[in-house]
Amino acid sequence: MKILLCNVSKKYDTNTHDYVGLFYLAGALEEAGFEPLVFHGKPEHLLDEIEKNKPRAVGFSCDFDNVRVIEDLSGKIKKRWGIPVVVGGPQSIALGRDFLEKSGADYILRGEGEVSLPRLLDAVLKDEGDVDGVKGLARIQDGVFLENPPEIIEDLDALPLPAYSASLHADHAYGNLIFTGRGCPYRCAYCAPSPGKRKVRLRSIPLVLEEIKVNLKNNPGLKCLIVMDDTFTLGRERIEEFCRGMTELRKERDLVWYCECHVGRIRDFMDILPAMIDAGLIRLQIGIESGDQNVIDQYNKHVKIDDIVEFVTYAADCGLAQIATNFIVGGPAEKDGATASLIRTLIDRAPGVIDIITGFLRAYPGTEIFENPGKFNLQLHDESGRRTGDDYPFVTPVGCSQDQVMRQRQELNRVIRRSMQQKIKHRGLKEDAVRKQFEAAFKYGIRSRWFAEISANPRAYEYYYVLFLNEGQAFEESLDFSRDYPQRTFELWRAMTFSDGFPQLDGMALSPLEYELLLRCAGKRSLKKIQTELYEVFGGSYENEREFHRQLIDMLHRFDSKYWLTHFVV
Repeated sequence: MKILLCNVSKKYDTNTHDYVGLFYLAGALEEAGFEPLVFHGKPEHLLDEIEKNKPRAVGFSCDFDNVRVIEDLSGKIKKRWGIPVVVGGPQSIALGRDFLEKSGADYILRGEGEVSLPRLLDAVLKDEGDVDGVKGLARIQDGVFLENPPEIIEDLDALPLPAYSASLHADHAYGNLIFTGRGCPYRCAYCAPSPGKRKVRLRSIPLVLEEIKVNLKNNPGLKCLIVMDDTFTLGRERIEEFCRGMTELRKERDLVWYCECHVGRIRDFMDILPAMIDAGLIRLQIGIESGDQNVIDQYNKHVKIDDIVEFVTYAADCGLAQIATNFIVGGPAEKDGATASLIRTLIDRAPGVIDIITGFLRAYPGTEIFENPGKFNLQLHDESGRRTGDDYPFVTPVGCSQDQVMRQRQELNRVIRRSMQQKIKHRGLKEDAVRKQFEAAFKYGIRSRWFAEISANPRAYEYYYVLFLNEGQAFEESLDFSRDYPQRTFELWRAMTFSDGFPQLDGMALSPLEYELLLRCAGKRSLKKIQTELYEVFGGSYENEREFHRQLIDMLHRFDSKYWLTHFVV
């Protein structure tokens, strides 16, 4: 009996994601005797899949951005095929009678569906069991809207593993997402309070590692795991157990991983970071949200800015490749410049490592901000969600227009970009930090904002790319003229201009000596030989060869500061 589970979006490319939640549901349906099928893609392709596969029921995963898409598709499915339509997912807690009437959907299923969905389908399609007993179910019966409290699954180890074989996308490889637990002990004012969120439940680490092994076997190209849960770094012992397992797996497979972290919790045992990095941790997501401690406290985040700065500094010093974080725009009023100041501090403390983005505040149903915006001196716009997404603010401070919030975000992004570009321009990045960004991008497909900003600076990109390929080395403070062979990081004919009658490079006019020096930096001559050749031509302008030598060293270091040269040692 085929059951089609779907995630559809007009806005996002759903083919690039795993949608592991749908596959956990598929595993539960498979264990219950159904034949699950999973579709993730554009809505215009879904109806063709239904026509082709003839499922007995369709289930949708609903989030803030695809409510209206699902509403439209559900109506078309009911009109054309008349099969049951079930809508779940994180947005289901905000759906009610109005949605059912507009969409024609039969059921809203809230909460964790691995138990409740098979029971619902047993009752509806097999006439086994009672619909009234299905936890988390909302429906209209005899003109009355009925709803039950959701299912909270206590024993996560009892659930089957994700059934990736149910995918309708034969060209998609799965397995990079993993959950080690569900729930979160924190109550941030902006975080969507989905059923089950308020109770922490953990899977056993051996079972998690077994799932990873299965994923590695089924996906030979898998190189990076993303630990999705909010609970991963709650306790030291559990992290250590996971790291021991990952260390063993990495003996036979090049595998890195990425997880989220609450600084307020891990600060008590942050000396565990080196062990996590040794076990393959490549990227760590931390929540900051604001540079104003008062706003952070209003969000109920339980973290101090000083602790964040300390943690970021320590993580960068430990050699962590990437620390990802987000700042919220459009939240409670901040002290002028507070967030911009913290952004600059973090970039100073972790240049080449801290990966900062911005986002608009989202007032998800059930959150404090949605239920009581006045408490935060906020106002909501377009509560139906018909026009808003992350590209336009849904929430603004009272007295502040949406356009003003847009401009605030643009200005913060300019602060981030200017700060990063200044670090790049003035050689404020450690070579090892940049090398790790290139490795993350080229080896594991993880492209950070630092990688993007370095790529936007052609000379810096060419320079670091040479270092990454081990085709050259960075200049040391002291040079060995007998053994060092300098080489340009670019081709002269592409970069040099003579439009004003003299050589110019990156807007800098070159003297005849500088030009001749660059010509000879092609990796074919030692510095000693280059100096001898140039002294024969230009030496007459200097008191002696020692003075000329000092001038040459100054030029080489100046060229190096502009990313023009690397060298290798013979």
